[in-house]
Amino acid sequence: MNNLESLFSQFKKQSIEFCIRGRYKHLPKTLDGGDVDLLINKRHWKKARQIIKKSGFKFFPDTEPNLFFYLFDSNLKLIQLDILLTNRFPPIKKHKSFFIPSSGKTIPNRKKLSKKVQTSLIRRINWLFRGPVIVFEGPDGSGKTTNSLALLKALDKFPLKKEFVHFATPFNKDGSKPSKLKRLRTRLISILTVWKNKIMGRISVTDRYIFLTFRHTPFLKRIVRTLTPKPDLLFITLSSTSEIRKRKKGQRDLLSANQIKELYQLYKKAPAKLKVEINTNGPVSQNLETTVNTFLKAILN
Repeated sequence: MNNLESLFSQFKKQSIEFCIRGRYKHLPKTLDGGDVDLLINKRHWKKARQIIKKSGFKFFPDTEPNLFFYLFDSNLKLIQLDILLTNRFPPIKKHKSFFIPSSGKTIPNRKKLSKKVQTSLIRRINWLFRGPVIVFEGPDGSGKTTNSLALLKALDKFPLKKEFVHFATPFNKDGSKPSKLKRLRTRLISILTVWKNKIMGRISVTDRYIFLTFRHTPFLKRIVRTLTPKPDLLFITLSSTSEIRKRKKGQRDLLSANQIKELYQLYKKAPAKLKVEINTNGPVSQNLETTVNTFLKAILN
């Protein structure tokens, strides 16, 4: 039973009057790339909201009269509940594990254009200077890029603009290591990009961050950390030494077991509002439910 089936089951047990107001044939086994359009009787909303929150869904504000709730399911991916409340509930009939309008017709969302503009403007204002910074850190070969890009893709339907920011400088075309100046330039541009997203209320998902910058020069390290936004969420990608060395076999600067251990100690001490360790020895799909739901909890709590 997926999270959506479980939610419908709890609604029925608690006699919540609800129905899917449109696009229902694919439910509850798949989302078919869309959201879940729910109509709920206003009289039952207090009880229904308690069930939704207890099920782990997180509320995204400033979308009224529509109410958005989010949860990531390993089978369905990101579930978006788009809820409308009404005092005049239509006749309904059972369909699979949920209810639909007896007429079979879609119940439209009659949100006026002026209201859409208003809620969009309020949402933008409320997120100004609050753009979430989500960082993935770990030694090279620990799965930072794979897991950060997977999170970014999973949040595709989430109603905030998002950007992937890479703090590493690629090797030169001849295979040589980039100069310190070139690496510093990349870091500065990446920091400015994160600040831009922070100010504009956009999500930054970063592969690496500034925690290794000037780490052997305490004074400069403090300056960089003071001038860089503190991550809202830091994922530390844990992988065994043997797996890391296997992934990076044949490449330059292969890390020793002691170097890997030292880096993990450094990342665990790095400043962040919330730090979460994820085991990346297995497939990325095993961590996706953790990373997405932790993200939702961190910024919508």
